[in-house]
Amino acid sequence: MNRQKHNAFTLIELLIVVAILSILALIAVPNFLMAAQRADRSACAAHLKTLGIALLSYKVDYNHFPLADGVAGAEPSPGRTELGNGPAAGGSWDGAPRSLVALRYITGDAALFCPACKKKYKGRTQNFRYAYNSSARDTFGHLGGEDHIDRVDGAFWLARCIWVPVERSFYPQGGYVYPHGDEQNENGRVENDCMENVLMSDGRVHLRNGHRDFYKAYGLPYAP
Repeated sequence: MNRQKHNAFTLIELLIVVAILSILALIAVPNFLMAAQRADRSACAAHLKTLGIALLSYKVDYNHFPLADGVAGAEPSPGRTELGNGPAAGGSWDGAPRSLVALRYITGDAALFCPACKKKYKGRTQNFRYAYNSSARDTFGHLGGEDHIDRVDGAFWLARCIWVPVERSFYPQGGYVYPHGDEQNENGRVENDCMENVLMSDGRVHLRNGHRDFYKAYGLPYAP
């Protein structure tokens, strides 16, 4: 009687395979997360550039930037405000104007949102539109900081992912962070979750430490 020989993994071989897969996962997962973060950052910059073209086109037509939206939601709310329900920074700041969609300067509202924030804060999306510098002199705004916030080569910021750090928001327990990763300073110290994309009034987009920018703009002591 012939007996068939069955090949099978031994316990040691299985453990070796599991160990190898675990090592590969430890290598692959951080790389995947970094690649996803870079993709979100690039998509965000593209949205801000689209928003910048729309804002600058509006300014050419009307000789000023559009009014900010002051209330979260799917409709324009220029000149209005609702404490704690703003369109940006978790409800704590004015948002990029939806009038740009209504007037067809942009098609759809995708360019009004940071893709990373939109993914991370599902269910709260309407409070995480791009923050808009409604305090700039020619937006006719009345809230926020001065119109020379973060001037770079004569430009001021127009829109950015978050702006207000959570500890300075209406909801300090809100649990949001800046969307585009960490910054390592010249001393090798890492500040976590502090980076955001920023649209300047000259149409350029910069990756900046939003946490530090906010504290510097208002003359607050900054200790990351």
